[in-house]
Amino acid sequence: MKRSTLLAVAVTFLALAGCASTGGPRVASHYGADVDTEKVLIVNQWAQTKGATVVWINFPQKLKAAESASTVN
Repeated sequence: MKRSTLLAVAVTFLALAGCASTGGPRVASHYGADVDTEKVLIVNQWAQTKGATVVWINFPQKLKAAESASTVN
């Protein structure tokens, strides 16, 4: 009985640890499609290395194709 309980607890912890560690690369789905997630990640990583905290009030937005074409001309 004790061995099966210990095994069940160990499997549960491993499953939860696996689920918790898979959230990193899929940050884009958490934000909207227009959010520049690459910039958000770069700024957050830079702040973390400097010991700072970033609080995003307005996330940076990706340039749309029409906007980027008009700024090039």
